Amino acid sequence: MGPYAGAQAEFLRVPFADFNCIKLPGSPGDKWEDDFALLSDVFPTAFYANVLAMVMPGDTVAVFGAGPVGLLSAYFAILIGAAMVFVVDYIPSRLKKAEEIGAIPIDFRKGDPAKQIKAMLAANPDVIERLLPGEEKMDGVTCGIDAVGYQARDRSNPTMENPVQVISDLSRLINATGHLGVIGVYEKEDPGGVTEDAKKGNLMIPWGTIWSKGISIVTGQTPVKKLALMQRDQIIGKMARPSFIVTHRILIDEAPDFYMNFDKRAEGYIKGLIKFVG
Repeated sequence: MGPYAGAQAEFLRVPFADFNCIKLPGSPGDKWEDDFALLSDVFPTAFYANVLAMVMPGDTVAVFGAGPVGLLSAYFAILIGAAMVFVVDYIPSRLKKAEEIGAIPIDFRKGDPAKQIKAMLAANPDVIERLLPGEEKMDGVTCGIDAVGYQARDRSNPTMENPVQVISDLSRLINATGHLGVIGVYEKEDPGGVTEDAKKGNLMIPWGTIWSKGISIVTGQTPVKKLALMQRDQIIGKMARPSFIVTHRILIDEAPDFYMNFDKRAEGYIKGLIKFVG
């Protein structure tokens, strides 16, 4: 965050650490520990993704990316009262987790996810019957969340990156006057970029489609401190249990192996919590 780069090293300096602390009930290792640990990053980020996408009760929402932030973004959309929440990914364990929380999993290996979702909506007679004359053109979703960022997989070859894949798909899927929240990371410089422009953070997105449909795009870093107290109380009040995304509880010595598999998007690796005492 800000000018302080990096947080995965032997030592970490945390400026103004006392400001970042919040008071929590309970004791180490209790029923809340895993949930509270997620207040430091992914839980507030997922909520903020919904703020950026302007998700409201009754909305239809498409979340691209079923990593920790994407799954929790879908979870929050459901808590907010979204009518239907779609989650797009290609890793079976992540799609299964999305289905477990009540979202509709979409595997992009089976075809264009925008077309899959539109076809699913069009095949639902209850969705069609509620439409007024002319509304049949609104065949997509009202809100979209990019929880992937510049490391998006290319749909035609998931082993390769395509940094504009998600935004391109969402621009076709989101209805006119809809909203796109970009919580996924886009770097100013990417030495491993697929093109010279991508290496400089310059990406070609379908601006004409976005502009002509009047889609709002909002992005930015999450104000974690601002949200943490509210979300702490959601956990205490049993409204939210974000720890459902945790698949691994590991010792510090196991961290390198876990991160290697997580970085490869290995099957079954969604979120790990490091325990310093076995």
